[in-house]
Parts: sequence; C-alpha cells; structure tokens
Amino acid sequence: MGFIGPLNFYNTSIMFEGSEADQAAFLAARVNQPTQILDARDVYGVLESAKDSTALLTDGVGFLLARSPSAVEDWTDVSDVQANFYEEARAVVQQLLPTAEIPTISSHAYRNEDIKDHKMVDGIMYGPCAAAVHNDHADVFSEDGRTMTRKFTDGKSMPDDRRLLGINVWRSVSPKPLARFPLAVCDRTSIDFDDLEYELNPNGGGSNMHVCKPNDNQRWYYYADMTCDEVLVFITYDSHPADEIFRPTLHSAVAIPGSEGLQPRESVEVRFFAELPLPG
Repeated sequence: MGFIGPLNFYNTSIMFEGSEADQAAFLAARVNQPTQILDARDVYGVLESAKDSTALLTDGVGFLLARSPSAVEDWTDVSDVQANFYEEARAVVQQLLPTAEIPTISSHAYRNEDIKDHKMVDGIMYGPCAAAVHNDHADVFSEDGRTMTRKFTDGKSMPDDRRLLGINVWRSVSPKPLARFPLAVCDRTSIDFDDLEYELNPNGGGSNMHVCKPNDNQRWYYYADMTCDEVLVFITYDSHPADEIFRPTLHSAVAIPGSEGLQPRESVEVRFFAELPLPG
C-alpha cells in the first residue's frame, strides 16, 4: 500500500534567483510534487531485534525499522530522554554496526507540529516537522558536483584515519501509532548523482547539506503506523563511500492525505557518528 504525498524539493540557494517568472517556474517544478510513497513495512518488514545491517546501511537502501522498546516515560522530559534513550539508541546502532565504535552523545532533537522554527535550549534542539527533502551532512563540491573540495569532517574535530558513518535514530513518540507527517525516506540507491545539490545547512554550524532535484526514478518509502516501540534508523553520512561520492538517505516529513484532525505528530531523534576502520 502507500499513498501519493506532496514532497518539497527546495534549494534556497537558487529558488529566489532570476525573474518572477523564473521563481514561479522553480516552485511549479519542485514544490508540492505529488510523489508515490510506498509502505516499507510491506517491502522490507521490521527487524524484531537489531542485527548486523552494515551492508544495508552503507551500500543498500540506507534505512531500516527495528523494534526497540524504551524505558522513557515522558518524551518531553529532557532528563528522562537523556537517562534512557541515549544509551538505548547507542546499543541499537552498535548491534546494527557491530564492528564500529559508537561514541556517546549529549543531545537530541524533539519535534512536533506546534513548533514553527528551530531553536536550541540547553543543548537540545526543538524544531518543526521538516517538510523539505534534505540530508543534514554533506561534503563540499565544486560547481560540477563531482569534485570534492572539502570533507564534512574537516574542521569538526573528527578523526581522519577512520571511516565515519552518520547514523540517525528516529522515533515517533505520539501516544498512539503515528498518523500524521511520517518521515519519508528515499532508497539511496535510486538517487542519481546528477540530481544531488548542495547548500549551507542553516542548522549545521557552517557545514553543507544535501538537497535534491525531483526524479521519477527515486523510490520513496515510509513506515505506516509507527509506534513508540520502534525506531527508524538511516545513514546520513559516509566519509569513505564505495561510490566515492556519498548518496545519502534523503528524507522529509510528508503529509498523508486525509490525516487532518488526527493525532498530531511528535518525534525524537538522536544522531551518532560511528567509527570504522578505513576501507581496504
């Protein structure tokens, strides 16, 4: 099953350039694009317990759903999330990437439909349901999009003698199964290199992010009715990808037609940078 949902392929670096007609043409071609969003439960199922999924994340579709009950009782209580979810999520990533070293984390992001802008409060990010196709971590490339001029890890106090994998662990924390604005994820193997674009991440401390052109060959998925006992895990960076240029797991919140008035979305996510030996 699945649905047709509107995806926004923004690129704020160019969308306001040119004449009014140019800008209108950009919006018509890239905003609110009707897109087939397939139910990944039907295609890929759910891991009942986390297991080695290194190849799937680094060289395959780039995402999975795993069952992972949490001891957190109140997801709006920062101390409760820190005391429980951080280590729970780290343990899941360690099981998925058993040969990696998974550093501890000290922050998370909380999102709901009432929050309209990103803000940091005591090291915790609060933000809206981000309805724009993107990926948070990207290297810097020249205008041809194929010549790297600076790695994302440069200047980030990250080791340059290890393979760094960015991993996002995303959880719906609504009281009932997720009914609105699920996170749509794109099969990274379906992304054409020529469709990838790069711009400054407004919430990334001066680093680049991926945006993208729409393409009918892209395969988009979501997991229907996600519960608090499940986590969506996807790869957001690879310092040494097999294809030399990293194809990310593009993602975006997406509106489900007919979901108006249903339980609002709440979600929590944490981000890790797993360290592996260099390839070869």
